[in-house]
Amino acid sequence: MTTTITVRAVTKRFGSTIAVDGVDLELRPGVTGLLGPNGAGKSTLMRMLATVAAPDRGALSIFGHDPATPGGRLEIRRRLGYQPQEPGFHQHFSCFQFVDYVAILKEWTNRRDRHDEVRRVLALVGLTDVSNRRISRLSGGMKRRLAIAQVLLGTPDLLVLDEPTAGLDPEQRLRFRELLGSAAPGATVLLSTHQTDDVAALCARVVVMLEGSMRFDGSPADLAARASGRVWLADERDPRASLAWVGGDGRWRNIGELPANTTPVAPTIEDGYLVLAGTARPFEESAA
Repeated sequence: MTTTITVRAVTKRFGSTIAVDGVDLELRPGVTGLLGPNGAGKSTLMRMLATVAAPDRGALSIFGHDPATPGGRLEIRRRLGYQPQEPGFHQHFSCFQFVDYVAILKEWTNRRDRHDEVRRVLALVGLTDVSNRRISRLSGGMKRRLAIAQVLLGTPDLLVLDEPTAGLDPEQRLRFRELLGSAAPGATVLLSTHQTDDVAALCARVVVMLEGSMRFDGSPADLAARASGRVWLADERDPRASLAWVGGDGRWRNIGELPANTTPVAPTIEDGYLVLAGTARPFEESAA
Protein backbone atom coordinates (compact mmCIF):
# COMPACT_ATOMS: atom_id res chain seq x y z
CA MET A 1 0.00 0.00 0.00
CA THR A 2 1.35 3.42 -1.00
CA THR A 3 2.73 5.61 1.78
CA THR A 4 0.92 8.95 1.97
CA ILE A 5 3.00 10.66 4.69
CA THR A 6 6.58 10.09 5.80
CA VAL A 7 7.84 11.85 8.92
CA ARG A 8 11.54 11.55 9.75
CA ALA A 9 13.12 12.84 12.97
CA VAL A 10 10.77 15.84 13.08
CA THR A 11 11.28 18.28 15.95
CA LYS A 12 9.37 21.45 16.79
CA ARG A 13 10.18 23.89 19.61
CA PHE A 14 8.34 26.82 21.12
CA GLY A 15 10.98 28.73 23.02
CA SER A 16 12.55 26.31 25.49
CA THR A 17 9.66 23.84 25.18
CA ILE A 18 10.06 20.87 22.84
CA ALA A 19 6.55 20.20 21.55
CA VAL A 20 7.51 17.46 19.07
CA ASP A 21 10.71 15.55 19.77
CA GLY A 22 12.30 13.58 16.93
CA VAL A 23 9.11 11.90 15.69
CA ASP A 24 9.19 9.19 13.01
CA LEU A 25 5.89 8.16 11.45
CA GLU A 26 4.48 6.74 8.24
CA LEU A 27 0.80 6.96 7.27
CA ARG A 28 -1.00 4.99 4.57
CA PRO A 29 -4.64 4.88 3.44
CA GLY A 30 -6.97 4.01 6.30
CA VAL A 31 -7.89 5.59 9.62
CA THR A 32 -5.16 6.06 12.23
CA GLY A 33 -6.07 7.25 15.71
CA LEU A 34 -3.74 9.61 17.58
CA LEU A 35 -4.02 9.46 21.37
CA GLY A 36 -2.21 11.46 24.02
CA PRO A 37 -2.84 13.83 26.92
CA ASN A 38 -3.15 17.58 26.53
CA GLY A 39 0.27 19.05 25.87
CA ALA A 40 1.66 15.86 24.31
CA GLY A 41 2.36 17.60 20.98
CA LYS A 42 -0.50 16.08 18.96
CA SER A 43 -1.91 19.36 17.62
CA THR A 44 1.57 20.64 16.77
CA LEU A 45 2.30 17.49 14.78
CA MET A 46 -1.03 17.76 12.98
CA ARG A 47 -0.43 21.41 12.11
CA MET A 48 2.85 20.41 10.48
CA LEU A 49 1.16 17.61 8.52
CA ALA A 50 -1.49 20.12 7.40
CA THR A 51 1.32 22.46 6.18
CA VAL A 52 0.22 25.17 8.65
CA ALA A 53 3.51 24.99 10.58
CA ALA A 54 7.02 23.89 9.62
CA PRO A 55 9.37 21.67 11.64
CA ASP A 56 12.55 23.10 13.10
CA ARG A 57 14.43 19.91 12.21
CA GLY A 58 13.69 16.73 10.31
CA ALA A 59 11.87 16.05 7.06
CA LEU A 60 8.27 15.64 5.89
CA SER A 61 7.04 14.10 2.65
CA ILE A 62 3.32 14.17 1.81
CA PHE A 63 2.13 12.59 -1.46
CA GLY A 64 5.81 12.68 -2.42
CA HIS A 65 5.93 16.48 -2.07
CA ASP A 66 8.05 18.58 0.27
CA PRO A 67 5.81 21.00 2.24
CA ALA A 68 8.83 23.24 2.80
CA THR A 69 8.57 24.40 -0.82
CA PRO A 70 5.75 26.65 -2.15
CA GLY A 71 4.99 24.25 -4.98
CA GLY A 72 4.94 21.28 -2.63
CA ARG A 73 2.57 23.00 -0.21
CA LEU A 74 0.18 23.87 -3.03
CA GLU A 75 0.04 20.30 -4.33
CA ILE A 76 -0.51 18.93 -0.81
CA ARG A 77 -3.26 21.42 0.02
CA ARG A 78 -5.14 20.53 -3.15
CA ARG A 79 -5.60 17.00 -1.75
CA LEU A 80 -5.98 17.87 1.93
CA GLY A 81 -8.89 18.35 4.31
CA TYR A 82 -7.88 19.83 7.66
CA GLN A 83 -9.90 20.49 10.78
CA PRO A 84 -7.95 22.24 13.55
CA GLN A 85 -8.80 21.71 17.20
CA GLU A 86 -10.33 25.19 17.42
CA PRO A 87 -11.80 26.01 13.99
CA GLY A 88 -12.05 29.68 13.11
CA PHE A 89 -15.23 31.04 11.55
CA HIS A 90 -16.39 34.31 10.01
CA GLN A 91 -19.30 34.72 12.43
CA HIS A 92 -21.31 37.00 10.12
CA PHE A 93 -21.24 34.42 7.31
CA SER A 94 -24.03 31.91 6.86
CA CYS A 95 -23.16 28.21 6.81
CA PHE A 96 -23.43 28.20 3.01
CA GLN A 97 -21.32 31.33 2.62
CA PHE A 98 -18.57 29.99 4.86
CA VAL A 99 -18.24 26.63 3.09
CA ASP A 100 -18.49 28.40 -0.28
CA TYR A 101 -15.63 30.71 0.78
CA VAL A 102 -13.48 27.70 1.70
CA ALA A 103 -14.36 26.07 -1.63
CA ILE A 104 -13.14 29.18 -3.46
CA LEU A 105 -9.85 28.95 -1.55
CA LYS A 106 -9.68 25.32 -2.72
CA GLU A 107 -9.83 26.50 -6.34
CA TRP A 108 -13.44 25.60 -7.13
CA THR A 109 -13.80 28.26 -9.83
CA ASN A 110 -16.98 27.07 -11.55
CA ARG A 111 -19.81 28.65 -9.54
CA ARG A 112 -22.49 26.06 -10.33
CA ASP A 113 -20.21 23.08 -9.58
CA ARG A 114 -18.94 24.79 -6.45
CA HIS A 115 -22.42 25.48 -5.09
CA ASP A 116 -23.47 21.88 -5.81
CA GLU A 117 -20.47 20.69 -3.82
CA VAL A 118 -21.24 23.07 -0.94
CA ARG A 119 -24.81 21.77 -0.77
CA ARG A 120 -23.52 18.18 -0.89
CA VAL A 121 -21.20 18.49 2.10
CA LEU A 122 -23.73 20.48 4.13
CA ALA A 123 -26.22 17.67 3.54
CA LEU A 124 -23.65 15.10 4.64
CA VAL A 125 -23.37 16.73 8.08
CA GLY A 126 -27.08 17.45 8.44
CA LEU A 127 -26.95 21.24 8.06
CA THR A 128 -29.13 21.70 4.97
CA ASP A 129 -32.02 23.15 6.98
CA VAL A 130 -29.77 25.81 8.54
CA SER A 131 -27.56 26.50 5.53
CA ASN A 132 -28.66 30.16 5.45
CA ARG A 133 -28.34 30.69 9.21
CA ARG A 134 -25.52 32.93 10.43
CA ILE A 135 -22.70 31.08 12.13
CA SER A 136 -23.06 33.34 15.19
CA ARG A 137 -26.49 31.77 15.75
CA LEU A 138 -25.33 28.14 15.57
CA SER A 139 -24.98 25.85 18.56
CA GLY A 140 -21.55 24.49 19.46
CA GLY A 141 -22.38 21.10 17.95
CA MET A 142 -23.55 22.70 14.70
CA LYS A 143 -20.29 24.63 14.45
CA ARG A 144 -18.33 21.39 14.84
CA ARG A 145 -20.40 19.84 12.05
CA LEU A 146 -19.79 22.90 9.87
CA ALA A 147 -16.06 22.44 10.40
CA ILE A 148 -16.40 18.83 9.28
CA ALA A 149 -18.34 19.92 6.18
CA GLN A 150 -15.52 22.14 4.90
CA VAL A 151 -13.05 19.29 5.45
CA LEU A 152 -15.02 17.05 3.07
CA LEU A 153 -15.02 19.47 0.13
CA GLY A 154 -13.83 17.67 -2.97
CA THR A 155 -13.45 14.28 -1.21
CA PRO A 156 -9.79 14.80 -0.14
CA ASP A 157 -7.17 12.07 -0.25
CA LEU A 158 -5.82 13.14 3.17
CA LEU A 159 -7.88 14.13 6.21
CA VAL A 160 -6.16 15.60 9.27
CA LEU A 161 -8.80 15.85 12.00
CA ASP A 162 -7.95 17.32 15.39
CA GLU A 163 -10.68 16.44 17.95
CA PRO A 164 -13.50 16.42 15.35
CA THR A 165 -16.06 14.85 17.72
CA ALA A 166 -15.52 17.31 20.60
CA GLY A 167 -18.84 18.98 21.36
CA LEU A 168 -20.92 16.42 19.46
CA ASP A 169 -23.66 14.55 21.27
CA PRO A 170 -23.66 10.71 21.22
CA GLU A 171 -25.98 10.49 18.20
CA GLN A 172 -23.89 12.99 16.23
CA ARG A 173 -20.71 11.09 17.09
CA LEU A 174 -22.26 7.91 15.71
CA ARG A 175 -23.25 9.77 12.55
CA PHE A 176 -19.70 11.09 12.25
CA ARG A 177 -18.34 7.54 12.36
CA GLU A 178 -20.73 6.51 9.59
CA LEU A 179 -19.87 9.62 7.60
CA LEU A 180 -16.12 9.10 7.83
CA GLY A 181 -16.46 5.58 6.47
CA SER A 182 -18.63 6.59 3.51
CA ALA A 183 -17.45 10.10 2.63
CA ALA A 184 -13.71 9.43 2.48
CA PRO A 185 -13.24 6.01 0.85
CA GLY A 186 -9.58 5.17 0.28
CA ALA A 187 -8.38 8.32 2.06
CA THR A 188 -5.58 8.54 4.58
CA VAL A 189 -7.10 9.80 7.83
CA LEU A 190 -5.28 10.93 10.97
CA LEU A 191 -7.80 11.35 13.78
CA SER A 192 -6.79 12.93 17.08
CA THR A 193 -9.30 12.29 19.85
CA HIS A 194 -9.76 11.79 23.58
CA GLN A 195 -12.64 9.41 22.87
CA THR A 196 -11.15 5.92 23.04
CA ASP A 197 -14.45 4.42 21.88
CA ASP A 198 -14.08 6.41 18.64
CA VAL A 199 -10.65 4.79 18.19
CA ALA A 200 -12.10 1.34 18.82
CA ALA A 201 -14.92 1.94 16.31
CA LEU A 202 -12.99 3.68 13.53
CA CYS A 203 -9.29 2.91 13.63
CA ALA A 204 -7.35 -0.11 12.48
CA ARG A 205 -4.20 1.53 13.86
CA VAL A 206 -3.51 3.74 16.85
CA VAL A 207 -0.42 5.71 17.82
CA VAL A 208 0.14 7.21 21.26
CA MET A 209 2.10 10.41 21.72
CA LEU A 210 3.54 11.33 25.12
CA GLU A 211 5.74 14.33 25.92
CA GLY A 212 6.39 15.01 22.23
CA SER A 213 7.45 11.46 21.34
CA MET A 214 5.73 8.42 19.85
CA ARG A 215 5.42 5.74 22.52
CA PHE A 216 3.12 3.21 20.84
CA ASP A 217 2.18 2.19 17.31
CA GLY A 218 -0.10 -0.78 16.75
CA SER A 219 -3.67 -2.01 16.67
CA PRO A 220 -6.33 -1.02 19.22
CA ALA A 221 -6.26 -4.62 20.46
CA ASP A 222 -2.49 -4.38 21.01
CA LEU A 223 -2.96 -1.19 23.02
CA ALA A 224 -5.65 -2.79 25.18
CA ALA A 225 -3.31 -5.74 25.76
CA ARG A 226 -0.87 -3.40 27.52
CA ALA A 227 -3.25 -3.64 30.50
CA SER A 228 -3.73 -7.41 30.29
CA GLY A 229 -3.73 -8.95 33.75
CA ARG A 230 -3.82 -5.54 35.43
CA VAL A 231 -7.55 -4.76 35.57
CA TRP A 232 -10.07 -6.15 38.04
CA LEU A 233 -13.50 -5.37 39.44
CA ALA A 234 -14.44 -5.04 43.10
CA ASP A 235 -17.33 -3.82 45.23
CA GLU A 236 -15.10 -1.10 46.69
CA ARG A 237 -11.92 0.72 45.79
CA ASP A 238 -8.98 -1.59 46.22
CA PRO A 239 -6.26 0.29 48.16
CA ARG A 240 -3.64 -1.61 46.18
CA ALA A 241 -4.88 -0.19 42.87
CA SER A 242 -2.93 2.57 41.15
CA LEU A 243 -6.12 3.97 39.65
CA ALA A 244 -9.79 3.13 40.25
CA TRP A 245 -13.22 4.49 39.43
CA VAL A 246 -16.85 3.49 39.84
CA GLY A 247 -18.56 2.12 36.73
CA GLY A 248 -22.18 2.43 35.73
CA ASP A 249 -22.94 -0.86 37.48
CA GLY A 250 -21.75 0.55 40.81
CA ARG A 251 -18.61 -1.62 40.90
CA TRP A 252 -15.06 -0.31 41.10
CA ARG A 253 -12.74 -0.82 38.13
CA ASN A 254 -9.21 -1.11 39.48
CA ILE A 255 -5.93 -0.87 37.55
CA GLY A 256 -2.54 -1.86 38.94
CA GLU A 257 -0.62 -4.90 40.02
CA LEU A 258 -3.18 -7.70 40.23
CA PRO A 259 -3.64 -8.93 43.82
CA ALA A 260 -3.32 -12.63 44.56
CA ASN A 261 -6.48 -14.72 44.18
CA THR A 262 -8.10 -12.02 42.03
CA THR A 263 -9.56 -12.67 38.61
CA PRO A 264 -8.65 -10.07 35.98
CA VAL A 265 -11.18 -8.74 33.47
CA ALA A 266 -10.67 -8.03 29.80
CA PRO A 267 -8.90 -4.68 29.38
CA THR A 268 -10.14 -1.89 27.13
CA ILE A 269 -8.21 0.53 24.94
CA GLU A 270 -8.64 3.12 27.69
CA ASP A 271 -7.08 0.76 30.24
CA GLY A 272 -4.11 0.11 27.97
CA TYR A 273 -3.66 3.81 27.31
CA LEU A 274 -3.72 4.64 31.03
CA VAL A 275 -1.09 2.01 31.76
CA LEU A 276 1.11 3.13 28.86
CA ALA A 277 0.80 6.81 29.76
CA GLY A 278 1.77 6.12 33.36
CA THR A 279 -1.37 7.87 34.60
CA ALA A 280 -2.46 4.78 36.49
CA ARG A 281 -1.50 6.32 39.80
CA PRO A 282 -3.58 7.96 42.54
CA PHE A 283 -5.09 11.34 41.63
CA GLU A 284 -3.56 12.89 44.75
CA GLU A 285 -0.07 12.00 43.54
CA SER A 286 -0.63 13.14 39.95
CA ALA A 287 -2.00 16.48 41.15
CA ALA A 288 0.90 17.16 43.48
